[in-house]
Amino acid sequence: MFDAHRHISDCEATENALYATSSPSEWPSLLNLGSSAVGGIGILPSEFPGDPDAVYEMLVSHPELQIAEVGLDRRYPNRETQRTFLAQMLHMGFELGRSVSLHCIRENGLLLTVLRNERKYLPPLLWHGCTASFETIAEAVRYQVIPSYGPNIYKSNLRSRIQQILELPFALETDFTGFERDYAQLFANHIAAFCSLSGYSEEQLENHNDEIRTILSHNKTSR
Repeated sequence: MFDAHRHISDCEATENALYATSSPSEWPSLLNLGSSAVGGIGILPSEFPGDPDAVYEMLVSHPELQIAEVGLDRRYPNRETQRTFLAQMLHMGFELGRSVSLHCIRENGLLLTVLRNERKYLPPLLWHGCTASFETIAEAVRYQVIPSYGPNIYKSNLRSRIQQILELPFALETDFTGFERDYAQLFANHIAAFCSLSGYSEEQLENHNDEIRTILSHNKTSR
């Protein structure tokens, strides 16, 4: 099954997954992906300053790469810098036909503001590890956002609203960061838990996430 968001571990990136990165130092590892993998270049607020020109050059040189992950994080003080950089990444994704995976830590309101302000220039978007309120998620979906749910959903208030979640676009992810030997079991447990709560079969969920993969990785430039 396609994993909508995970990270590179101690092995080569070969899984059916979108591999996100958090800093330019990780980008070279995306150039030797297996045929099932999708690469995403990203810069998290913890790794700023971010260089939009470097992102642009990398994307132009490697048309198969997406933007993953970028966004907003209240734990760091450079709020306006984060906001400006995110807007630049949205425009870049729109221009070059790349999806953008969003990182958002305790800045849900600001994220919605940025999306609202940039709504004419939005590429396909994935809100990775989303545990926002259902009302916030419903508003985000209006801006082409696909909420992506990792194992942390079962400890959030969204657990009790799974049936409503199914009425909106969604994806499943692991946000995996550990040793590769643990990956398959973690994802299998996540799939089983989501199927149990949602009523989906594993086959239905697999088909659904395959459709999400197509949305995130087969885009066309706006030019």
